[in-house]
Amino acid sequence: MDRASALRQRLQARYPLVYLLHADERDAVHILGEAAAATGMQLRVIAVDRQSLPEMAMDGLGTLLDAPEPTVLALPQGHLLLENPTIARFFLERLVELERRSHVLVLMAPVHVPCPELERERVIIQLALPSGDELAPLVAAALRDTQGLVDPTILAEATQAVTGLTTVQARRALRRVRTLGLQSHEAIGELLGEKRDLIAAGGVLQVVSAAPTLGEIGGLDVLKDWLHLRREALLPAAQAFGLPKPKGVLVIGVQGCGKSMIAKASSAVLGVPLLRLDLGRLYAGQRTPDENLRRALEIAEAMSPVVLWLDEIDKAFSDTRSETQGRVLGSLLTWLGEQRSGVFVAATANSVELLPSELLRKGRFDETFFVDLPDLQVRGEIAGICLLRSGRNPLEFDLEQLAQASDRLTGAEIEQSVVEALAQAWAAHRPLEQQDLLQAIQKTIPFVETYEPQVKALRQWARKRCRAAAPDRSLRELYLSATPPKP
Repeated sequence: MDRASALRQRLQARYPLVYLLHADERDAVHILGEAAAATGMQLRVIAVDRQSLPEMAMDGLGTLLDAPEPTVLALPQGHLLLENPTIARFFLERLVELERRSHVLVLMAPVHVPCPELERERVIIQLALPSGDELAPLVAAALRDTQGLVDPTILAEATQAVTGLTTVQARRALRRVRTLGLQSHEAIGELLGEKRDLIAAGGVLQVVSAAPTLGEIGGLDVLKDWLHLRREALLPAAQAFGLPKPKGVLVIGVQGCGKSMIAKASSAVLGVPLLRLDLGRLYAGQRTPDENLRRALEIAEAMSPVVLWLDEIDKAFSDTRSETQGRVLGSLLTWLGEQRSGVFVAATANSVELLPSELLRKGRFDETFFVDLPDLQVRGEIAGICLLRSGRNPLEFDLEQLAQASDRLTGAEIEQSVVEALAQAWAAHRPLEQQDLLQAIQKTIPFVETYEPQVKALRQWARKRCRAAAPDRSLRELYLSATPPKP
């Protein structure tokens, strides 16, 4: 079903009042014109002047009532009109006559505005962003070489690069690429940069270009295996088999143990782009939080398949008394339960007491995992990864000794200990040594020393409600600690 089908159906049924939400006015007018023609109607668009908008709207509606043929009257800046109760009442009083004469009034607007007078009369239609299939001809025209040919692989990648933009934004980005004379993967990099800047300008969504791989994360083997299975579920053959597209994962656990890293790394595993939704910024700016959320989810759906990363979702909805938070949470829950567009949601949370219980219901996410403190084996892995990242050979250090010394430390604390050891070695003008690492670890006060009651409560809560993100090796470690070392 194309994105204009809902609009065509309303015009065909001669609904008298349509509120058309859009992100691109020119694109909306174009689609409205096609829908009107497909239903045998004329289209009139009032050229708006903000100063005289109410008078122009009333004059235009009066002219519409005299039109001999079924006509669509489009009024841009419709949200400004509905802020005036007199205009809203004027529209309401003429809806019966509009419907009798088979005319349709379309109020076009970039944002939703409540209007009690017309709430039962208007139908709200959200015009989705253009799909990749719609943008592909624009991309092909921009990337054709002197012989009029374009590489199919480059075409597919470039189309994905501009998906999530409006038609006007995509045209501008493609025009810029063509002006620069860039070809192949250079052009794709430029398009991705353009999209990153345009999406970030909204302040709520961010395109994350540097996501970690699973090899940069120690432990969490069960969760890693689960993510690999989700990648298989994205294949067309899996869809033909009847397997639905994966919806997402909720990762709960101790702070500093890799929840955010594994959420980001899921995009690399699934082989799709990564978007970060800043839940805190939903409440900033001129638009309402509901509108900010709607726009963010619209972009995510247009870019699908994509990973949508929601970090520390518990903090965003911690105030249960807030009417605004409750409304936004309700919209997000509905979307999580209903969306089948290929958006994989990777959410993280630290405090279950702040987490709305509705988020934990089956159907919001495919699975919920619990991330605990790293065990002995994983602590050694993390130390090795951190040393490798610093340009050192992990085999030149005793990782098992470091793992033993870092008992009860989080992955983030182990990483910071390596940074501290590097700083000490640099200050002393000598190579990094094992003793530097051990001293840095010994100076680190474990997070759980301060928050042990909360960590214990979290473990007890998760035992019956979540899957463990890592295999349980506690018995093995207990056996090793009780076995005397070989002489």
